Amino acid sequence: MKIIKFIFILTITSTLFFCCGATKDKTMYALQKKPPFKVINAEVSDWVGGQPGVRGLKVSISIDNKNIKLDSLYFRNQKTALELLVNSNPSTYIGIFVTSKGINDYIIDKDSTKEFGNSPKSTSKNIPFKINDNEAVVSYKNQTKRYYYKISKIKKIN
Repeated sequence: MKIIKFIFILTITSTLFFCCGATKDKTMYALQKKPPFKVINAEVSDWVGGQPGVRGLKVSISIDNKNIKLDSLYFRNQKTALELLVNSNPSTYIGIFVTSKGINDYIIDKDSTKEFGNSPKSTSKNIPFKINDNEAVVSYKNQTKRYYYKISKIKKIN
Protein backbone atom coordinates (compact mmCIF):
# COMPACT_ATOMS: atom_id res chain seq x y z
CA MET A 1 0.00 0.00 0.00
CA LYS A 2 2.89 2.37 0.77
CA ILE A 3 4.33 1.80 -2.69
CA ILE A 4 1.04 2.75 -4.35
CA LYS A 5 0.85 5.96 -2.27
CA PHE A 6 4.45 6.79 -3.14
CA ILE A 7 3.87 6.27 -6.88
CA PHE A 8 0.65 8.31 -6.74
CA ILE A 9 2.32 11.24 -4.93
CA LEU A 10 5.33 11.10 -7.26
CA THR A 11 3.05 11.16 -10.33
CA ILE A 12 1.03 14.15 -9.05
CA THR A 13 4.18 16.07 -8.08
CA SER A 14 5.84 15.43 -11.44
CA THR A 15 2.71 16.49 -13.30
CA LEU A 16 2.53 19.76 -11.36
CA PHE A 17 6.18 20.58 -12.07
CA PHE A 18 5.81 19.88 -15.80
CA CYS A 19 2.58 21.90 -16.07
CA CYS A 20 4.03 24.91 -14.26
CA GLY A 21 7.09 24.91 -16.51
CA ALA A 22 5.02 24.75 -19.69
CA THR A 23 2.79 27.62 -18.57
CA LYS A 24 5.76 29.82 -17.73
CA ASP A 25 7.33 29.37 -21.19
CA LYS A 26 4.15 30.43 -23.01
CA THR A 27 3.45 33.50 -20.89
CA MET A 28 7.10 34.51 -20.59
CA TYR A 29 7.24 35.65 -24.22
CA ALA A 30 3.68 36.95 -24.63
CA LEU A 31 3.45 39.73 -27.22
CA GLN A 32 1.86 43.05 -26.29
CA LYS A 33 -1.04 44.28 -28.40
CA LYS A 34 -0.90 47.94 -27.26
CA PRO A 35 2.58 49.05 -26.18
CA PRO A 36 3.18 52.43 -24.46
CA PHE A 37 4.83 53.73 -27.63
CA LYS A 38 4.11 54.05 -31.33
CA VAL A 39 6.54 52.83 -33.98
CA ILE A 40 7.11 55.76 -36.31
CA ASN A 41 9.55 54.07 -38.67
CA ALA A 42 11.09 50.61 -39.01
CA GLU A 43 13.53 49.77 -41.79
CA VAL A 44 16.31 47.33 -42.64
CA SER A 45 19.32 47.93 -44.88
CA ASP A 46 22.38 45.95 -45.99
CA TRP A 47 25.88 46.99 -44.92
CA VAL A 48 29.33 45.90 -46.08
CA GLY A 49 32.40 45.95 -43.82
CA GLY A 50 35.97 46.93 -44.57
CA GLN A 51 37.20 43.32 -44.83
CA PRO A 52 36.34 41.05 -47.77
CA GLY A 53 33.22 38.99 -47.14
CA VAL A 54 32.10 40.95 -44.06
CA ARG A 55 28.51 42.10 -44.38
CA GLY A 56 25.24 42.20 -42.52
CA LEU A 57 21.96 43.95 -41.84
CA LYS A 58 21.20 47.17 -39.97
CA VAL A 59 17.71 47.51 -38.50
CA SER A 60 16.55 50.99 -37.51
CA ILE A 61 13.45 51.53 -35.33
CA SER A 62 12.04 54.93 -34.35
CA ILE A 63 9.48 55.31 -31.56
CA ASP A 64 7.58 58.30 -30.15
CA ASN A 65 8.08 57.72 -26.40
CA LYS A 66 11.42 58.85 -24.91
CA ASN A 67 10.61 57.22 -21.55
CA ILE A 68 10.62 53.68 -23.00
CA LYS A 69 14.00 52.07 -23.62
CA LEU A 70 14.07 49.27 -26.19
CA ASP A 71 16.85 46.80 -25.41
CA SER A 72 16.72 43.74 -27.70
CA LEU A 73 15.66 42.92 -31.24
CA TYR A 74 14.64 39.54 -32.67
CA PHE A 75 14.86 39.51 -36.46
CA ARG A 76 15.26 36.73 -39.06
CA ASN A 77 15.94 34.02 -36.48
CA GLN A 78 18.63 36.10 -34.70
CA LYS A 79 18.80 38.31 -31.64
CA THR A 80 20.87 41.45 -31.02
CA ALA A 81 21.07 44.35 -28.58
CA LEU A 82 19.57 47.68 -29.59
CA GLU A 83 21.49 50.93 -29.19
CA LEU A 84 19.85 54.33 -28.88
CA LEU A 85 21.22 56.99 -31.24
CA VAL A 86 22.31 59.97 -29.16
CA ASN A 87 20.13 63.09 -29.50
CA SER A 88 17.76 61.44 -31.95
CA ASN A 89 14.29 62.87 -32.24
CA PRO A 90 12.20 60.71 -32.37
CA SER A 91 14.04 58.05 -30.34
CA THR A 92 15.86 55.86 -32.88
CA TYR A 93 17.35 52.48 -32.05
CA ILE A 94 19.83 50.56 -34.20
CA GLY A 95 20.40 46.80 -34.25
CA ILE A 96 23.31 45.27 -36.20
CA PHE A 97 23.33 41.69 -37.52
CA VAL A 98 26.38 40.08 -39.13
CA THR A 99 25.31 37.75 -41.95
CA SER A 100 28.73 36.79 -43.34
CA LYS A 101 29.73 33.22 -42.62
CA GLY A 102 33.24 33.89 -41.28
CA ILE A 103 35.74 31.08 -40.77
CA ASN A 104 34.22 27.61 -40.93
CA ASP A 105 35.10 24.80 -38.54
CA TYR A 106 36.12 21.65 -40.37
CA ILE A 107 37.39 18.25 -39.28
CA ILE A 108 41.05 18.00 -40.25
CA ASP A 109 42.67 14.56 -40.05
CA LYS A 110 45.56 12.60 -41.56
CA ASP A 111 43.00 10.14 -42.90
CA SER A 112 41.09 12.05 -45.58
CA THR A 113 38.11 9.68 -45.32
CA LYS A 114 37.39 11.10 -41.84
CA GLU A 115 37.03 14.54 -43.41
CA PHE A 116 34.18 13.38 -45.63
CA GLY A 117 30.98 15.32 -45.00
CA ASN A 118 32.57 18.48 -43.60
CA SER A 119 29.95 21.18 -43.36
CA PRO A 120 29.96 24.61 -41.74
CA LYS A 121 28.21 25.19 -38.43
CA SER A 122 24.73 26.63 -38.50
CA THR A 123 24.69 30.29 -37.42
CA SER A 124 20.93 30.57 -36.92
CA LYS A 125 19.47 30.38 -33.44
CA ASN A 126 16.06 29.37 -32.29
CA ILE A 127 14.26 32.46 -31.09
CA PRO A 128 11.05 32.15 -29.07
CA PHE A 129 8.88 33.85 -31.72
CA LYS A 130 7.44 32.85 -35.10
CA ILE A 131 8.04 35.86 -37.33
CA ASN A 132 8.34 36.48 -41.07
CA ASP A 133 11.35 38.05 -42.82
CA ASN A 134 9.73 41.51 -42.78
CA GLU A 135 8.76 41.32 -39.08
CA ALA A 136 10.70 41.83 -35.87
CA VAL A 137 10.09 41.64 -32.13
CA VAL A 138 11.50 44.23 -29.74
CA SER A 139 11.83 43.79 -26.00
CA TYR A 140 11.61 46.59 -23.48
CA LYS A 141 11.21 47.04 -19.75
CA ASN A 142 8.45 49.06 -18.21
CA GLN A 143 9.45 49.48 -14.55
CA THR A 144 10.67 45.97 -13.62
CA LYS A 145 8.69 43.79 -16.03
CA ARG A 146 9.90 42.79 -19.52
CA TYR A 147 7.51 43.13 -22.47
CA TYR A 148 7.67 42.11 -26.14
CA TYR A 149 6.09 43.80 -29.13
CA LYS A 150 5.97 42.58 -32.74
CA ILE A 151 6.65 45.10 -35.49
CA SER A 152 5.19 44.17 -38.87
CA LYS A 153 6.07 45.44 -42.33
CA ILE A 154 9.68 46.51 -41.84
CA LYS A 155 10.71 48.45 -44.94
CA LYS A 156 13.73 47.27 -46.94
CA ILE A 157 15.91 50.17 -48.08
CA ASN A 158 18.96 50.07 -50.35
